[in-house]
Amino acid sequence: MGAALVAIQGPLTGERFPIDTQPLTIGRSRENAVVLSGLLASRFHAEVRHEANSYVLYDRGSRNGTWVNGKLVTVHALQPNEQIAIDEETFRLELEEAQTLVRPAPVLTGDAAVPLAPSSVLRVTVAGGGPVGLAFSLLLEQMLGPRVAIQVYDSRWVLEGDRIVWGSLEQGNMRRQQVVTLQSRQYTKLPAEVQEHLFRPGTYSEMWPEGPDSVDGLPPRNVRIADFEDQLLEVANGKKGHLRLTPEAFDAESAREEIVGQHVLAICEGSRSPTRERYADKFGVGDPGLYGLEGKQVSDMVLGLRVKSSLPDPMAVLLTVSQNRFLLNSLCGEGYLNMRLIEAEEKEVVGIDPVRQVFTNCIQAQPCLLERTAAGQFQCSIHQSFFLPALLGSSAFWARVQEGLRLFGVPAEDLSGVTGFRLDMVQRPRFTAQLYPRTSTTTGTFACLLGDAANAIHFWPGRGLNSGLASVISLSRCLATHWHGTPLREADFVRHEGVMAMLQYRHKSRAWRQMVTLDGVGNDRAIRDLIGEGIAESERGAYDQEADLRALLERMGGIRARLEPRREGLPDDATLLAHLKKLAPQTVHTLLVSGAWDTATVGGEEVDVDWLFAGQDAGNEIPALAEQQAAPTRVIRGGSWRAPFRQAPG
Repeated sequence: MGAALVAIQGPLTGERFPIDTQPLTIGRSRENAVVLSGLLASRFHAEVRHEANSYVLYDRGSRNGTWVNGKLVTVHALQPNEQIAIDEETFRLELEEAQTLVRPAPVLTGDAAVPLAPSSVLRVTVAGGGPVGLAFSLLLEQMLGPRVAIQVYDSRWVLEGDRIVWGSLEQGNMRRQQVVTLQSRQYTKLPAEVQEHLFRPGTYSEMWPEGPDSVDGLPPRNVRIADFEDQLLEVANGKKGHLRLTPEAFDAESAREEIVGQHVLAICEGSRSPTRERYADKFGVGDPGLYGLEGKQVSDMVLGLRVKSSLPDPMAVLLTVSQNRFLLNSLCGEGYLNMRLIEAEEKEVVGIDPVRQVFTNCIQAQPCLLERTAAGQFQCSIHQSFFLPALLGSSAFWARVQEGLRLFGVPAEDLSGVTGFRLDMVQRPRFTAQLYPRTSTTTGTFACLLGDAANAIHFWPGRGLNSGLASVISLSRCLATHWHGTPLREADFVRHEGVMAMLQYRHKSRAWRQMVTLDGVGNDRAIRDLIGEGIAESERGAYDQEADLRALLERMGGIRARLEPRREGLPDDATLLAHLKKLAPQTVHTLLVSGAWDTATVGGEEVDVDWLFAGQDAGNEIPALAEQQAAPTRVIRGGSWRAPFRQAPG
């Protein structure tokens, strides 16, 4: 028996492409059996396979989709004369002799279920269901459909009826309310359904200017991390055919038998991942030496102040990048004002239990969120401790906190919570490892580090989650490209490992320049040490108020000139001067001494997953010309849709 795809519309009209025992591949690359010329076709767009007396069409994760009889499909068992549309080409399945195509019972359930043999399904376990773990699961599910079975573990979830939801504070889950900045290079590659949920009107803002990581004319977007998690979990709950959510911690020891039967273990548990440490002999130990001075790892302690700022975003941006003491990242003014602490201040950031009369370090060790009480104090609801600096009120440190609020236009009553966290970085030797080899009864298991488990990055330059999402995109494409129902090999992960190394180098080198700076003779100095010197000079009265104001204003003017082409509404000198005069001269001096963001040395080319996967990706690349002619990804901007996905023919 035989069959063929016959082109009935487009440049290939009249050509016939037989389908035999090898997959009939379709795409722009000349490596395909069917080579397309359309700009909106992906390099490796789709393929047709002869499986169990059926001809099954697989979309290989293309960016603009594959259509059958006007319906967008991921995987579809073809019937005679059905029409397949890819960009400007239309094909029809024709049988060379009368035959019956059988649709076997599907292995998996769900809307997208199609006939598959169990050996054709990629089995993936995901340890950690935060933003990175869920984003990876949803993107891989979109690319492979019923060719993948994913199980995600997270102890922070609970079962509520027939749905998995995030646990509450009463259930021991401290939700992260911090605002994160997503770059358009990453968020435009998330599944369209995720983007639709994530970018609802009023749930994001565009605070920061466009930069090298901005694509399709879309600037970075600020979202609240808890909302990001909520929306990802909401989408995941609707994918129960291929995606199983398990509300419990992943235990590498007890799950060994399960992992031996899986193809991939994705480790997405964050920077303190117990699963990564369990397999440390496979991945190697992180080296802190590259991010240290004089043999000691550089670490920053940051106080997170939950605030509501009255300043417009352009003003907040300019104030943030002109100094290294405070960073405001907000959503419509609400977010966290982060304060980099000096060593002496770290010792003051403690809680106190007034009943037992003991100090607690929950604000550093957990970290817990201490929320404002009706009496104006800040209390941890878990440990019942109070934030000591606010309780004292008259401490010099608490006065410096108040000055930070004043800098960003935050009334004292609009400081609603405080938390703390420590930031440092290590160099990871590798990101992919074979946990268990292939045997006569198992296919072999590979483990991959993603997100902070792979690259925990100092958040000051705002690339931590973006690095995690880039790693998600890379691994998803890697698996969608190389999964053909046969055991994976180390060689299949070469390009992904290359992407991970590039991300580590790019983002950690950027972050390092937000932890240290060069002194007058070219030596690295920790920025927090400069802040300490500024505070010490202020306390001795070793400053010139007028000279400091002029110098800081001149610095802001230079930054404004660089930002104006990319950010409207930046304040003029008169507005800036009036605002700075509200600050204590000691604060102005410390801000000046802390230095500005080192944007000159951290700028330049960004890591583009498309570039490294060119010629081998799962079809997500789209040529630059096509990006100029159309906006194929479905993205919400300003509360309204941009161009939708390519519509069904006719």
